[in-house]
Amino acid sequence: MKTLIFLAVLIAVGGAVPVPGPYRYHAICKTLWVISSPCMEVSTRLVQQIQAFNPIFGCEKCHYTLVKGAPTDVTANHTSADGLAMENVTLVFTPTVVTGGCRVSAQSKSLGFTGLLDNGLNYCNLYDLLSASGLAGGPGFAEITNEWACLGYGLATCKD
Repeated sequence: MKTLIFLAVLIAVGGAVPVPGPYRYHAICKTLWVISSPCMEVSTRLVQQIQAFNPIFGCEKCHYTLVKGAPTDVTANHTSADGLAMENVTLVFTPTVVTGGCRVSAQSKSLGFTGLLDNGLNYCNLYDLLSASGLAGGPGFAEITNEWACLGYGLATCKD
């Protein structure tokens, strides 16, 4: 009852009632990595790995293309082997003050209109780069994510 009165007053005085926007139809995964190496080294290794995973350089099944490689952020695209699906990968590097390491905010987002549950595809896009670069699992490494931030995380088959 109090909610109805509040809404009536809000509308009467000209307040706008927030209307939910359109639903997301893109599967997305966000994760946070903490790595003990400096951000410059982490950024360089991940850019090198993206380039090594490019089919132009001999990797036939990897299909990553570097869009932007800067010391503070990296953007790449991943295309499925059949060319029908594409995901945008974004990595943002922030130095950690206490340890001198690097915090990496990683995101992979499907660009096509798909279901929200992608069976871990977006997580694996991120994990495969991290793992192949040798940055995963070292001393001082931590990964923070869950099913809320990374839909399909629990179904991903690329995890150790």
